[in-house]
Amino acid sequence: MTSRIIGGITVDLSDGPIRTEYSRGFDGKPSARLVIGDDMNGIGIAVSSSPAETLAQLQEAVAELAAWSARMESLKALPEVA
Repeated sequence: MTSRIIGGITVDLSDGPIRTEYSRGFDGKPSARLVIGDDMNGIGIAVSSSPAETLAQLQEAVAELAAWSARMESLKALPEVA
């Protein structure tokens, strides 16, 4: 199975919120999703049919972004060079 993006989407994470939601679909099957943003301006990423390897990739990508963010913060503390 491959990821599917329906339309072009860009979300500014800013200060969240980020949450997980669990429910049952119309067919009664359990579903899970990662929700970024509030109910009116958020997006949901369905992970119900994602294999563990895909979720591990997501986890690694988030760790990489966290490391990048930390580097950017540390660079702000350095003096500017003319």
